[in-house]
Amino acid sequence: MAFIKILKKIFSRMALMLLLILIQIGAIIALAVFMIQAWWPFVIEFALIHIIVFMLVINRKGTADMKMPWVIVVLALPLVGSLLYAFFANHGLKPKYKKIVKSVNKLSLEYFPQDSLDLELLKKSDNPYKTPFEYLAHAMKSTPTYGNKVSYYKSGEEWFPHFIEELKSAKEFIFLEFFIIDRGKEWTQIHDVLVKKAKEGVEVRLLYDDIGCTGLLHSIYPNQLRKEGIKCYRFNPFIPLLSGIFNNRDHRKIAIIDHKEAFTGGMNLADEYANDIVKFGYWKDAMIKIEGPAIKNLIFLFLSMFDLCQNQLSDYDKYLIYDYQKYKENALVTPFGDGPAPFIAQEAGEATFVNMIENAKERVYICTPYFIPTENLKSSIIRAGYRGIDVRILLPGIPDKGAVYKLATSYFKELIKAGIKVYTYNEGFNHQKSIVVDGKIAFVGTINMDYRSLIHHFECGAIFIDDEAVKEVENDLIDCYDHSELVSKEKAEISVFTGFLCAIMKVFAQLL
Repeated sequence: MAFIKILKKIFSRMALMLLLILIQIGAIIALAVFMIQAWWPFVIEFALIHIIVFMLVINRKGTADMKMPWVIVVLALPLVGSLLYAFFANHGLKPKYKKIVKSVNKLSLEYFPQDSLDLELLKKSDNPYKTPFEYLAHAMKSTPTYGNKVSYYKSGEEWFPHFIEELKSAKEFIFLEFFIIDRGKEWTQIHDVLVKKAKEGVEVRLLYDDIGCTGLLHSIYPNQLRKEGIKCYRFNPFIPLLSGIFNNRDHRKIAIIDHKEAFTGGMNLADEYANDIVKFGYWKDAMIKIEGPAIKNLIFLFLSMFDLCQNQLSDYDKYLIYDYQKYKENALVTPFGDGPAPFIAQEAGEATFVNMIENAKERVYICTPYFIPTENLKSSIIRAGYRGIDVRILLPGIPDKGAVYKLATSYFKELIKAGIKVYTYNEGFNHQKSIVVDGKIAFVGTINMDYRSLIHHFECGAIFIDDEAVKEVENDLIDCYDHSELVSKEKAEISVFTGFLCAIMKVFAQLL
């Protein structure tokens, strides 16, 4: 045991960083000794550039755990690290985006005022779960609304048939934004409806992520859809070697039909999500349908992203000024978006999850396909465990990314020590992203508990308080736990070699 403790200390982040610094110092000394005198001016220029890049890394916005990987890369590989930072770090908005983002941010203040009636009612209420709603209202301008109805779909088999039928009822517009579109049974049906609706005069807009559809859709596919009357764009088209910010993907899933209904959740428009084909056992996923005034938030999210891609502003009045029906269910709902700085100033997903968990009185049920949490989120979950909260986390039994799952297992021991129950889904791959707290408040959306979703990607989701819908999400998660294996302390142990590999991966996990 003492030997293992020594190894863990040797392979800690600090030790690795010190080792890399020492190696670099040694290399510099060796280079100086053998340097040909004529080269010294170039060495000085290179050193100055390296120092400038290092200072840029240290002073960039963001948390320490986001800066640390770049610090290590730049220190360990002065020339290569500086080039990697120049090409692949997020350095801010492209000039063509700045005008659109500035206009959209201004519009958000107009359409989501901080003195809305629903927000004032929420402030005056004694609801113990209102904190995440207030946070999103003030930090993200995502106004909460009452009078909504939320419907829950616990599988693709439930959702796809209903969704396709609802598309057929569209009269004014259809807005679709998805990470993945794959031509198969489900997309063929959806595509046929969209083409028909476009011919009927319904405005159809479609947005998909270019890297998400790599190998699935050709780069000219949007042109083909435009000829069919569908306004389509690829988000952030990927050009090998020239697309530096390849990690800032549009991972959102949004579908809006007129002002009647809006959908969000974990499902993409591909056959495995409906279990028409089998990839990793049974594909467990979920979506929600929102009816009522909260649809406005998702329309705004869609338009803002679509406008970035078309590089011009839409007519927001046309889509956002509308008198929505209020439903007797009176669900309190806040749909919201998340994304990388400087598009979005706050880590909304992380903060919302932390706010929900910190408010828990009895239980926190979590479902996520990937678990590489930020330090803040991990600490919040562990604190809840030590507070005696019944915390349960569901991960895949058949993962789709082996290395990512291995990294997730390195957290199991620490979680179990805090009294948290970790489950692996026996039936297959759970792609669902859901949280339920005390059976009173729930989140369903696109945000995974990893750095890609929490920091890098454009994401979305909704938090809601609705007795029936929240209970449906909770019962679904309980059923999933019943069909899963509880990870024991013994199974949470990992080998020294695996621990070493995970320690290395954790250093750079923030960049992945």
